[in-house]
Amino acid sequence: MPEMKQLYTDILHYLDQSLAEDPVHEWILQETRRRGFPEIQITPLQGRLLRMLTQALGARRVLEIGTLGGYSGVWIACGLPPEGKLITLDVNERHADLARESFRRAGVVDKVEMHVGPALETLATLTLDEPLDMAFIDADKGNNRRYFDWAVEHMRPGGLVLVDNVLMNGRVLRADGSGTMHEIAAFNRYVLERFGEHANVIPFFKASEDNLDGMLMVRLPNGQDACV
Repeated sequence: MPEMKQLYTDILHYLDQSLAEDPVHEWILQETRRRGFPEIQITPLQGRLLRMLTQALGARRVLEIGTLGGYSGVWIACGLPPEGKLITLDVNERHADLARESFRRAGVVDKVEMHVGPALETLATLTLDEPLDMAFIDADKGNNRRYFDWAVEHMRPGGLVLVDNVLMNGRVLRADGSGTMHEIAAFNRYVLERFGEHANVIPFFKASEDNLDGMLMVRLPNGQDACV
């Protein structure tokens, strides 16, 4: 098993060296560290996945809950067409300041609608000009279900809802009857039981944290699916 972990770490290093990254992404990581913000952003491979999914869907409206410094938001916004819109929510004004600069540097500021404040309060008053095509949820884990249900309610048929940090280095496997791990495990069961074959979980390893985590993905049925 240790040999397998080292092999996977080497593979990630190989991919980091092989796949070009926009200098803006590196600047966001450096600035996040310099400002003393939590370094809990997604990995570059996850970012590439978000951008490709945004493009593959032909997404025009994407909701992001948990902006932080704008790292994931830049990936998503870069996958949107010129008339597309990323609606991103964060509770922290200092995070939002960095995110605004990140979006400006990436040249996507005109595609971004940012809201600062508790996400549930923002969602309660948020008005959409058209249904969502995709949502990415990466915020306080105890509210995952409420965020998820709101996104599903406002999502077009065939849209995607993604939720990060659903494995937590395997701690959800040993979740007891209370606490964050229990809440995440209960949320996972809720989604997987409700959506069945329309749901999937992709594991990701963050070598810098020695942390195996995962992203949950749900594609909403569109009435034309062969399997139910």
